[in-house]
Amino acid sequence: MKIVLRKIHIVSMTVLVGLGTCSLVNEVPVIPTTNNRMPSNYASFWNSSHRHLQVPQSQQPQGIAANMSLPTNTQESENWAGYIDTPASSCSDTSVSGSWVVPNISASQENAAVAQWIGLGGSSSPDLLQMGTSEQFENGQLVAEVFWEKLPAPAQTVMTVPIGSTISASISPAANSCLTWNLKFTVNGQLHTQMIPPVTLSSSYAQGIGTSAEWISEKPSDRNDQPNPFANMGTVAYQSALVNGQALNSSGNQVQPVALVSRDGHVLIAPSTLGKDGESFSTKDLSTNTTTNVTKGAALLR
Repeated sequence: MKIVLRKIHIVSMTVLVGLGTCSLVNEVPVIPTTNNRMPSNYASFWNSSHRHLQVPQSQQPQGIAANMSLPTNTQESENWAGYIDTPASSCSDTSVSGSWVVPNISASQENAAVAQWIGLGGSSSPDLLQMGTSEQFENGQLVAEVFWEKLPAPAQTVMTVPIGSTISASISPAANSCLTWNLKFTVNGQLHTQMIPPVTLSSSYAQGIGTSAEWISEKPSDRNDQPNPFANMGTVAYQSALVNGQALNSSGNQVQPVALVSRDGHVLIAPSTLGKDGESFSTKDLSTNTTTNVTKGAALLR
């Protein structure tokens, strides 16, 4: 997936929605003020690009209710919402983990989709290793799948899972190796160790993914880089968001919240502030409520 991100600062608001070392290497409103685009530094198995901008502190962002707010120093993206973590300058991110519940999405169009994932890299490097779940209406049925991806290779579907499943995922190097990586996940506590074989990385790629960690809810695009119709996902709660075995806001880490914002400035998915444990938060769908005209069918685990 690639990502489109725009820089913002956020003014006083309250959204009630709630990385081991490898030798490789004030709240302000969210209102677009320019259409300047920067080349994308982020990548994910779908598509996106980032736009960075400054916004006036006196304006209220569109799509945000008066009693809601975004975390301090939130950036806006055209397809990502959640948190990006950059390690201290002398360190690298060598593992990432997190858990969430597969949401029951609603939509008014076929092929509407959302995704949730954890990843390493993609912020200051085009290299990104990620895994997560995607939910999409296909032929009138709601299908949820576990996927993983090593950009620029296409995403690999691992298995389908039932809506409402609790997914716990982790990405980390194999013992005594910075070039062989393990991607593991559980579905409702059941470990599927044979589903994803160890992933081999070049030293430069391993160095690239050490530059950041992410926990993201995403609005995906299809294989032709065309945006999928928007699906309402409700609220997704992320737990045990760890990098290098520690809370994502551990000392020295630079924590960056991201909100998904439409091109006309409406906040569609907002991150909450971090929980007191420093490893939990939510992403909340603020888009217009939609009624589905396709049949919801819980995917079967296989």
